Amino acid sequence: MNKLMKCSLPVGIAGIVINLIFFITNLFYELVVPFLEDSSIDGPLFHFLDALIFYTPCIFIVLFIALIVFGHIYKKKAYVKSEGKKTKVMIEKNAEVQKILDKKAEFLKYDYFSNCPNCGSPRNENEQNCSFCGASLIIRKIDEE
Repeated sequence: MNKLMKCSLPVGIAGIVINLIFFITNLFYELVVPFLEDSSIDGPLFHFLDALIFYTPCIFIVLFIALIVFGHIYKKKAYVKSEGKKTKVMIEKNAEVQKILDKKAEFLKYDYFSNCPNCGSPRNENEQNCSFCGASLIIRKIDEE
């Protein structure tokens, strides 16, 4: 079903063109009616089958138009679904990056000692507390303007 829906436009157009040719030239009708005339069918059933055979290409044209329409709807839904998945993944990645940026922004709101005021060991990069004694390395919070 997926393969048919993916190529519904060219298949539908080809089907419509072929059935238009059949209807305009009456080729299908002329090929099938002799079998119907040779059968023992008569009366209203014969007239119904005669009309059905005559209009069969038109019925197929309508079916091919439906194939084009439903194929287009199917492809649109599949596209929206795939875009939704891509968007969800992108939002999750952006949320992770945002958490990292928030941590960095929070870190930059403070002034820090370059050495621990408690034990004197040098402060490592991105540390708020001393790695040796655990004392706070924050001098003060920078005022936001």
